[in-house]
Amino acid sequence: MGPAGAGKTSTYKMWIKSNEKNGKKMEFVDLDPKVVHSRDLYGYMLPSKEWKDGLLSKLLRTYAEQESSNSKYIILDGDLDANWIESMNSVMDDNKILTLANNERIPVK
Repeated sequence: MGPAGAGKTSTYKMWIKSNEKNGKKMEFVDLDPKVVHSRDLYGYMLPSKEWKDGLLSKLLRTYAEQESSNSKYIILDGDLDANWIESMNSVMDDNKILTLANNERIPVK
């Protein structure tokens, strides 16, 4: 967290480079959560009652299902906003589980 231009993006990019130079394989995706509506970030139910994954739910599901030993990171590089950060509480606490609107629970290791 911090003001624009404080070096947040540069810091995580240098962290990734330093880990890779030390031989630690990493997988990461960075995205700005405010470029899409909250439902397109987490997912939503179609009128047919079918679930439509959002950007974050799709990424978390993909990473959770991978057997790779590489460290995996999703970097939310953008302004903090109550609309998207509230849903991240369960991921950031000890449970480390994202609960979606369809009641699916995606564990984050």
